[in-house]
Amino acid sequence: MRPQPEKPIEARGKVLGGPRPLVCVPLVGKTPGEILGEAENIPAIAPDIIELRVDAWEFVEETPASVSMIRDVRKAVGEIPVILTCRGHWEGGFKKVSDEAKFSLYREAVAGGLVDFLDVELSYGDGKIGETLRMLEHSSVSLIVSFHDFEKTPSKEVLFSTLAAEIRAGAHVAKLAAMPRSEEDVLALLSATLMIRREYPRILLITMSMGGIGAVSRVTGGLFGSDLTFAVGSRASAPGQIPVGALKKCLSVLHPLES
Repeated sequence: MRPQPEKPIEARGKVLGGPRPLVCVPLVGKTPGEILGEAENIPAIAPDIIELRVDAWEFVEETPASVSMIRDVRKAVGEIPVILTCRGHWEGGFKKVSDEAKFSLYREAVAGGLVDFLDVELSYGDGKIGETLRMLEHSSVSLIVSFHDFEKTPSKEVLFSTLAAEIRAGAHVAKLAAMPRSEEDVLALLSATLMIRREYPRILLITMSMGGIGAVSRVTGGLFGSDLTFAVGSRASAPGQIPVGALKKCLSVLHPLES
């Protein structure tokens, strides 16, 4: 059995932190037509959860239009949990988005009960992360605190300390993605994931090694404590993502009792 967290999170009937890692598909369309096209395909490919990458949206600075689009996506995907992400351009976002637009959209989406998770980068610091946590206090929405390095993989010690910093900041889910330069980098990420799971057994984790070398972590990460993995739906949001059907088959082999 894989190392599970002590307190899984349930969202719309899906359990993050259960016996089997969840499979998430990112929606990365730019225009309303592209976004709805991806959303309408979601029931057919049946991921466990989706991520709305609103930093890709051409109209993301327009909060009313963005909220309306999230409502349309919610109708299209039904009761599949949604991660709302406006990735900072400094950590691999599609473009620069103002903090005013980002957090205004976050507030409106939470108030409307449209999403189940928010993603906020660790680099915002305790102040903004704390403000976001207070916004979520009377909701069922969980906070993902994240860090991404598209250039390299830090040492195992730095990976551990980064995840620990996310947890100390108040993350319900701590996320880290890094780009490997060698097979040893992938092993360092998996090792750090297992160390964090053992040190902080109550906190959920999402970790991955990106690119071709790191693709194995997207399949086997759950065995080291990662509770979610990303797959390709229509288009990848990060290098090394595996098509959703193939990834689900791999997970059914590694976690046969939960397939």
